[in-house]
Amino acid sequence: MVTDDVLEDKVSSIDTVLAEKSAAPASAVKFNQEEYQRAKDEALAFARRMSEERMRNPPTSELPLPNFEPRAGRPLPAYLNFYTTNPRYPTYLECQYRVIETRYDQSKESTWFEAALQQVRDLGPKKFPPIKWVAVCISNDAEHKGRATFEQSFKVGAIFKATEVFTNSPNVSQLIAHAAMDRHPFLFDEQQPTPGQQQRWVVVERHAATNHAKPE
Repeated sequence: MVTDDVLEDKVSSIDTVLAEKSAAPASAVKFNQEEYQRAKDEALAFARRMSEERMRNPPTSELPLPNFEPRAGRPLPAYLNFYTTNPRYPTYLECQYRVIETRYDQSKESTWFEAALQQVRDLGPKKFPPIKWVAVCISNDAEHKGRATFEQSFKVGAIFKATEVFTNSPNVSQLIAHAAMDRHPFLFDEQQPTPGQQQRWVVVERHAATNHAKPE
């Protein structure tokens, strides 16, 4: 596949040749307009070929997250993690564990956190991009009835060290017992321009500020 580095080398070499010809004394080198036009046309044609190649084979530098892929007859199930990342906080994995509880019971949260962390542990670190933290939010689909209730459907969140999540010791129940629970982990910020920016994991923002992890 043609890369940007190759194109830059090509254009750079042409620029170097043209610069040398322009800077050389007139008595030594007579600037050849036809050679210049030929080099320019070659660079433009190369750029077009590279663009077409990139359209046929788009870059896949980002590791795809191991999410369930819903399709006709296979809707996204509850009690299963859905993973996202935020480019402003690239060292955090955002893990939304969706439940459907008509009568939400906080006493069940430790069980749901354990299930969420165990799913991450079972997949292993190779299924995710390089991360330092795992952010888990429990959301209740029974309370999500549109934009007005989206934020309140996120009931609780917590942050865990990725190294501890991906090792068999300590037990995930121990991680949960020592975690600080955030009762306002999510903000639906309609003032932001895009859906991705509107859905703010403030539990991550607060943790990053506390741990001096500056957003990128």
